Amino acid sequence: MLNSIKEFTSLLLNKSEKLSHIAVLISGILLFASVAIVSFEVIMRKLFSYSIGGADEISSYILIISSTWAFSYALFHKAHIRIDLLYEKFNIRIRAFLDVLSLVFLMIFIFPLSYYAFGVLRTTLEKGSTANTPLQTPLWIPQSLWFIGLVGFSVIIALFFINALAHFLSNDFEGLGKWSGVTTLKESIEEESGISIDTVK
Repeated sequence: MLNSIKEFTSLLLNKSEKLSHIAVLISGILLFASVAIVSFEVIMRKLFSYSIGGADEISSYILIISSTWAFSYALFHKAHIRIDLLYEKFNIRIRAFLDVLSLVFLMIFIFPLSYYAFGVLRTTLEKGSTANTPLQTPLWIPQSLWFIGLVGFSVIIALFFINALAHFLSNDFEGLGKWSGVTTLKESIEEESGISIDTVK
């Protein structure tokens, strides 16, 4: 049973990782577009005393949307901040337990956030709220994209947790570390350099 869960969740995580890569590319494009808009705004103001209007508003929407869409990619690549001062000093079983616990805490944070984000979006839709700005942007548009990012992240965290728990209960601590463990200093060096330290030795 546990092996089936591990295989199924690993398959889903592999597919989700590809989707997260697409999402982070879209986020990157949006951020570059934001930079272009703000730069154009600054140049127009400086040289021609003219403002296109709404550059700051659009860039703020892009920042929050691209952030939530990139959360999952960061999780797959172990880029979220974790305090690992003592982590490597523990044995593999305790490290595996801490890996599972870290996912629990992440769920405790992101699930309520997603729930209340839905409440914000629902209120916006019910009231037909628009931004109190010259653009008068219908707020459901950026809020929907923001909410989609949070929901996607929540689903992927749940998959990570189920996968990690199945590995932990079957005493497959190395398999758990593949998806949910902390990146060691050696792994970070090898990833950045593209060279295996063992090969160098």
